[in-house]
Amino acid sequence: MGAYIDADGHIMERENEINEYINNEYLGRGSLSFRQMLPSLDKFHTPRSRHIEPEGIFDASVGPERWLEFLKKTGIEASVLYPTAGLSYGQVHFPEWAAAYARAYNDWLSEKYLKVSDRFKGVALIPVQDVPAAVEELRRAVKDLGMVCAMLPSNGLDRHFGSDQFWPLYEEAEKLDCALAVHGGCYGDLGFNSFKVFPATRALGMPFPLAIHMTGMMSEGIFDRFPELRVGFLEGGTAWIPLVLDRLNREAEYGGLKLKRDPIDYFRGDRVFVGCEGNEDVLSYCVNRVGHEIFMFCSDFPHEITMDNCMEEIDEILERDELTDAQKEAILGDNARRFYKI
Repeated sequence: MGAYIDADGHIMERENEINEYINNEYLGRGSLSFRQMLPSLDKFHTPRSRHIEPEGIFDASVGPERWLEFLKKTGIEASVLYPTAGLSYGQVHFPEWAAAYARAYNDWLSEKYLKVSDRFKGVALIPVQDVPAAVEELRRAVKDLGMVCAMLPSNGLDRHFGSDQFWPLYEEAEKLDCALAVHGGCYGDLGFNSFKVFPATRALGMPFPLAIHMTGMMSEGIFDRFPELRVGFLEGGTAWIPLVLDRLNREAEYGGLKLKRDPIDYFRGDRVFVGCEGNEDVLSYCVNRVGHEIFMFCSDFPHEITMDNCMEEIDEILERDELTDAQKEAILGDNARRFYKI
């Protein structure tokens, strides 16, 4: 078994440090804290008294040193780092502020993580609220900062990612040979605002936006128009895949949906990649249905997983009798290497 690649780890942003990278014209008379810079993740957070997080997760003290300790302990060769508070980035509605914040965040991530160790791989924030600015920042993040991917927020924008306004971004990503990843983690206005138990919100709030964006990209012909584009769908598991396939197949048969290819073909051929979790019963079914080549192991450290139990997730994949050794090796490392070009 080759070395593992973590396709989706997370940094815990340091608000006082990111402040230092923000252009002073945006700070006004007083110094804004980082939490004031971005909207809430879900706009209605279930009170913490109703939801007790297990000890050791969402630890704000985790920084580069703890991350290197985590990689050493788990035997992970490299981790691709996504934001935490920045998962709400799609809810920023002022394009100039989105651009200023993205530039500051990317500079901070480069200095505090990427320059510390080449085992950290950076994911850029890009201001998709202003597509020309997003194209410019993507180019800078890849060429100047060495980022391997840019995040597309799964929630908050007023258009899905199949919309033609995003086409210049996809054209640039193809030119740069850079991955883009739709990442879940922001739950406002998805229909779960009435839930009183936050884990129930999170359970459904992760996968459904991924299904929406993938359906939009297929139905609007994104993967036909941009055949070299690589898009990841992360933090929602794999169970949404058969839902999308079955519903689109039904619409193609009875509802007049016209696609250039069979829906299942869009999940094949090094264009679409999906993050998976070790304890998903449906993972093996999805492997049988669309192939193992698209699935990537994601630790989600230090969010819903601790340093002590990450190996449990890896072992759950290694112990699956229904997967071959080659399939396990691809899911735990090789697929992420192909997606991110590591």
